[in-house]
This record gives sequence, C-alpha cells and structure tokens, in this order.
Amino acid sequence: MGRLAGHVVLITGAARGIGRAAALACAAEGACIVAGDLEVPAATADAVRAAGQACLAAVADVSRRDQVQGLVEHALRDFGRIDVVVSNAAVGFPEPVLEITEEHWDRVLAVNLRGALFCVQAALPSMLACRRGSIVLISSIAGRRSSLVNGAHYTCSKYGLVGLTRHLAVELAGTGVRVNCVCPGPVETSFVTAYTTAEERAAMAQRTPLRSLATPEDVADVVAFLAGAGARHMHGAIVDVNGGLY
Repeated sequence: MGRLAGHVVLITGAARGIGRAAALACAAEGACIVAGDLEVPAATADAVRAAGQACLAAVADVSRRDQVQGLVEHALRDFGRIDVVVSNAAVGFPEPVLEITEEHWDRVLAVNLRGALFCVQAALPSMLACRRGSIVLISSIAGRRSSLVNGAHYTCSKYGLVGLTRHLAVELAGTGVRVNCVCPGPVETSFVTAYTTAEERAAMAQRTPLRSLATPEDVADVVAFLAGAGARHMHGAIVDVNGGLY
C-alpha cells in the first residue's frame, strides 16, 4: 500500500518530462492516474498500467476551458473522484523582450497561468464537496527570479503561479483542500535540451551547489509527497527543487 493508494491524480502535460515522471511516481504510490496533454499521452498511460495502476489518457489543451472541463468530467465518470490535481503543462520561448510577439505572450500566459486556473476551477467543486484534496502547481525557479533561458513571458507566468498558490491558500482555508507549489531549477527534459547546448547545461550544473541538473524524477518525488498525507500540514508552500541554486 503506497502513500496514494486509492487516490485519483490528474496531471496535465503528462506526455513527457516532469508530467510523465509525476504520473509514474504517483502510480508507484498506488494512485490511479488521469493524464492529459495536447496529444493522447499513450506512452505514459502504458507505463502507468505496466506498473499495475489504472490510467485515463486524454487530449487536453489547458488553455481551453472546455477541454479542461471535459478532462475533469471524464475523470469523474471513470473514477468517481479526483483527489489530486497536478497542473504541470507549460510552454516557453527563448526570446529577448524586444522580440516577444503578442502571439507568443498570449500563448505562454494562456497555457502556463490561465491553464492552471482552469484546472483549479474545473476540479475544485468535487474536492470541496468531499472536503478534501491536494492541488500542486508546477512553477519554476523563474517564479523566484528572472529566467534568461525562457524570456519575460515565461518568467511572468511562473511568478503568477506562485501568486495563485498563495492566494488560493488563503481563499481555501478550512475547506480541506490544500494548495502547494513546486519551483524546479533546471531539469534535464526535452524542454530544456531543445533550447540549450550541452555546454550551457554543463555550465548550469556547475553553478548549482549540488553540481548537477535535476532529473524529472527528482521533481516528481516531491510532487508525490505534496499530493499525499505526509504533507497534510503543508498549505501555501513554495517548494524549491533546485539543487541549492538561487
């Protein structure tokens, strides 16, 4: 019996990287998984099922309220409940401020910040009705300080997630629903490797006191902890997973 046995965990951006690792970490703790992404995260679902847990995999563009609502309704039909929401879906573009287009600004804020709000709004009523639940928002070290790797739009969106966490911690006080936020530092994902060279990543690792970048599993283990009863007195926390890099 794992820490999340009997729980239903909904994760966005679940096809790869932190989202996929979080799905597997929560499944390893006994959870059923609802995995959403822009395309059906079939490989994630297969891995979860191979670990012995049920998985619903579906398309969900988190910038679309109707698609997020549909994902939540599908989960409630299949599993009858949602215990945990991990809002992880994100996009970013490595652009200096003078090159940021209106289209890119709107897309980053729509996915990274508005998408988190839609996830909360869609899942929260069922959580409030049960008077229990855990919401984990995935921000970034860019939500603590500027990120030259991904640009001003990404930084603003990730700061916004920290603010949303702190607001929800106050608004949801006494409801039984906890809200926490994870701020990873540089992580070895396709998202990072697409925009950096091996030399740049090595330099990042050297600037990190632990002298390495995080793996998706490093972040996922923290997510699984925050989802479960071991974090029962954590609410409004902003948890850094950055190897000491500030």
